[in-house]
Amino acid sequence: MTNEAPALRIREIELYERPVKLRLPFRFGVVTLRECPQAFVRVRIETSDGESAWGAAAEMMAPKWFDKNLELTNEQNFDQLRDVLRMARRIYLSDVSPTTAFGHFAHCYHEHLRHCAARGFNPLLASYGPALVDRAVLDALCRLQDVSFYEAMRVNLAGIAFDGMDIDAFLSSLKPADSIEARHTVGMVDAITSGDLKERVNDGLPETLEEVIAAWGHRYFKLKVGGNLPADIARLEAIAAVLDKLPHAY
Repeated sequence: MTNEAPALRIREIELYERPVKLRLPFRFGVVTLRECPQAFVRVRIETSDGESAWGAAAEMMAPKWFDKNLELTNEQNFDQLRDVLRMARRIYLSDVSPTTAFGHFAHCYHEHLRHCAARGFNPLLASYGPALVDRAVLDALCRLQDVSFYEAMRVNLAGIAFDGMDIDAFLSSLKPADSIEARHTVGMVDAITSGDLKERVNDGLPETLEEVIAAWGHRYFKLKVGGNLPADIARLEAIAAVLDKLPHAY
């Protein structure tokens, strides 16, 4: 593998999606999510010597995550995300000059934001499109070079560059951790104990916070609250009553 970021062209971008049903409802903010489309992006890159590879990326199309306008339906949120993906595809495919993976991002990002702003899309929503395309490009580059994501980052295979920053030195100094903690998110309608369950899924997996901890030993948690202070405090106290029984710090 070369230590130089290769110049490449983006030759094809394909967009797909599939319906996904969650095993348990998950509530964040004003949304209780039970099903949601998942977007898939496939990208084919080609280097100056004619080598080619496909890469892929996927992401849930969560409603009220990117645009929290309460007047929009979930379907309208999904259509927004489809639009920004199509706009990103068009703009990235129009960037025909060979450059690094990061170079394509740098060339396309602000133009994409301008097009999205003209449609009334905020920057977070707009960035959904380039994020998936960029990830698929990097995946294709890793496959082409037969390297892991870590190794690609270590040698700056994507050609990341910012004025006044020695990105190469920073990335080359990084080392992968031997382990990583899994964080468990407790949604606003998640069952804390078995007494909170109205009915069970019975798919063999944990269905309450207590059961998750017993099965997998989590120590890190993210707790969703809704802004109703008395209800939030009561729920946090119920969660704390479970976590305080742990034999280890959390």
